Amino acid sequence: MRSRLPIVCLAAMLSLSLIGCSAMTPGHVDAVQPVTNDTRVGNAYLLRGFIGVFSAGIDHLGNEVNAVGIHSEVFQDDQWSDLANEIVLRFGGHPDAEPLVLIGHSYGADDVVRIARKLDAANIPVTMLITLDPVTPPAVPKNVRLCVNLYESNGIWDNFPWLRGIPLQHQGGSKGTLYNADIRKDRTDLLEPGLDHFNIEKQRKVHDEVLRLLLAVCPTRQDWIAARSAPTPVLASASKALPLPPETGRATLARSRLNGQLATVSIAHESSN
Repeated sequence: MRSRLPIVCLAAMLSLSLIGCSAMTPGHVDAVQPVTNDTRVGNAYLLRGFIGVFSAGIDHLGNEVNAVGIHSEVFQDDQWSDLANEIVLRFGGHPDAEPLVLIGHSYGADDVVRIARKLDAANIPVTMLITLDPVTPPAVPKNVRLCVNLYESNGIWDNFPWLRGIPLQHQGGSKGTLYNADIRKDRTDLLEPGLDHFNIEKQRKVHDEVLRLLLAVCPTRQDWIAARSAPTPVLASASKALPLPPETGRATLARSRLNGQLATVSIAHESSN
């Protein structure tokens, strides 16, 4: 059960008074669809954190995902179960289902892992899972082909399950790839001044990295059709993603490892995990 301290609730009320209700608007579950008409194939479903007030950046990210030609929808964290059920209903057994990407911040990050676990029980693959500062996550299930967890260590606050980001763990028997990256240590190329749990999903560099990942696994419709008609699976290429700025050191190695993992995510249709 999630811990909810009075101070967190007070902060939520104060935030709500400042930003209004836009970050609390429920998503449209009936918009879930296995096949899209956008420039690129794929669906990205994004979940805000606790009641939405700390995750306004998720809404902006959703708009940016749509702007690059990938269909996206944004949901409240308490919609995770309904969303999971709708994906099972719409994607289950669909022969033309496009890549499925789940993205979440804070408790919403925990919840996209929960969605993936429900989909695993229904034998529905998740192309990519992107989590930003998960706080109390379950294990990543075996149906997730690539999980990218971007979090920021926060010293003593890591002991409190509402102000932290932590590494994820794989469920036993998983063949998917799990990439944990502490922005303060492993991905300093994404580090910006003042980074914390309440703004990680608003950071420009984090947004650019998420878009880069999405572009690598959600190909153009032309490439998708070519991949599915090819005699052997065609693999996504990190070269199709946003350009990478030059960098050195630990961040270079971490991102190089992630690019190698991206190249193993097939854009060809797979009927099972």
